[in-house]
Order: sequence, then C-alpha cells, then structure tokens
Amino acid sequence: MQRPEKELQNLRPNIPTETEKAGELESFQNDVLRPILKFQHDLFVADAKANPLMKRCFQKDTIDEKRVELKNFFAKNAASKYAFIGMISGLMTSEEFSYYLSEKATFDKRLSSMLIERLIDGMH
Repeated sequence: MQRPEKELQNLRPNIPTETEKAGELESFQNDVLRPILKFQHDLFVADAKANPLMKRCFQKDTIDEKRVELKNFFAKNAASKYAFIGMISGLMTSEEFSYYLSEKATFDKRLSSMLIERLIDGMH
C-alpha cells in the first residue's frame, strides 16, 4: 500500500524559520521535525501525564531541574524515549524517514532535546 506522502506533509503546521543559511541537517530539523513535534504536542503531553515515572520529573521546582530529570528519565528509559520518537517518525514520508535513518544518532539526540523542551512547556 502506498503512503499518502503529500497528506502527511499537509498535516503539519507551518513554522516560519530561517532556512536560507541552514545546512541540510538544520533544514530537516526545521522543515520536518519541528512541525511534526508541534503537531503531536498534545499527544506527547498526554503520554507524559499518563506515565507515573515521568510525572515525577515535573514535580521539581525549577525548569533546569525538570530538564535534568527528563534527560535522566530518557537515558534510563529508552523504550519511552523511542515511543516518543516513533510518534514523530511515523508521520514522516518515506523519503524523510530514509534521510532520518541516515543520520539517526544525530536526529535522535536533537529529538530528545526538542522533546524535553516541548514537554516542559506543556506540563506547566
């Protein structure tokens, strides 16, 4: 079955970014990853609220403490981290997913950082 590539891309919100000077990795992050993260925001927050271990990360007093707890949580709970990444990669086109796989380690690191910031913003 053929994936509806254009329909996947049309789901994403438009996020204006400065892409003229951006390299290939940064362009992919701005054109693909950020819009998918924004589109899936409510799902990420709902998942985090439903996870008792993750909820404890948000009971810290400062944003920096929350950030450290979330980084530690993702480091110790790879399955949870990759569940979030799956919510993102599942909305990529075949071509985008192929590119993501070619730079998987780099993008997973970037996605973890972006997810942490999105979760902190969503759990206030």
